Amino acid sequence: MSDIHQLVYASRATFQPTDNGGGVEPEVARILMQSRRNNPRRGLVGALYYGDGCFFQCLEGPRASIDDLFGRLQADPRHRDVLVLRRHEIAAPSFAEWSMKYVPTAGDVQTLLAMHGKDRFDPYTFDERLIEAMVGLLHHRADSDGLNPVAPPPRAARTMPEETHEGGARWLLPVLVFVAVAVAAVAAVLLR
Repeated sequence: MSDIHQLVYASRATFQPTDNGGGVEPEVARILMQSRRNNPRRGLVGALYYGDGCFFQCLEGPRASIDDLFGRLQADPRHRDVLVLRRHEIAAPSFAEWSMKYVPTAGDVQTLLAMHGKDRFDPYTFDERLIEAMVGLLHHRADSDGLNPVAPPPRAARTMPEETHEGGARWLLPVLVFVAVAVAAVAAVLLR
C-alpha cells in the first residue's frame, strides 16, 4: 500500500479577473509563487489550470501532506465551492519534476473540451474520462514560465508555448514575481 496520493479538485475563484492582456492572472501568479515555495518542503508536487473562473488542480504527495494542504485550501478565501473530483493512491508522483506546474489557458484545452461536448471550462461537469484527459493534458503541456524550484524542467518545456509569443511579454509577470520572492528570501537571510 502506497502512502503517495493524487488529489484532483475543482474550485471557483472569488476574485474578479483583471484585463491584463491575456497574461497570467495576478492572483493566480501569487498562488503559484506560494505553491512553488511551500510544496517542496511538504513533499508535494502538482499542476494547476485556471480558466473561465475555475481552478483545476492535481496534487500529489504523502497522504498527510495532501490532507493538511487540502484543509488549508478549503479555508482559502481566494476560491470557493471546493470539490474533490478524484482521489486515489499512486505508486509514484507523476508530476515529480514540478512543485506546481502551471498550464495557461490554451487552445488544446478548448479542443479537449470540444471533443467531450463542452463549450466552456467547467470542471464541475467533468466525468471520469474528462478528468483523466485533463490530467493527461497537464502532464503533456509545457509549463507557462518554466520556473520550477524542484528540478529543471524537461528540455522541451524550456521553450515558451506559441501562445505566449503572440501577445508579447505575457510571461513577464510570473518571472518578475518569482524574482521578487527570490530577492526577498535572500534579503531575509542576509539580514538575520
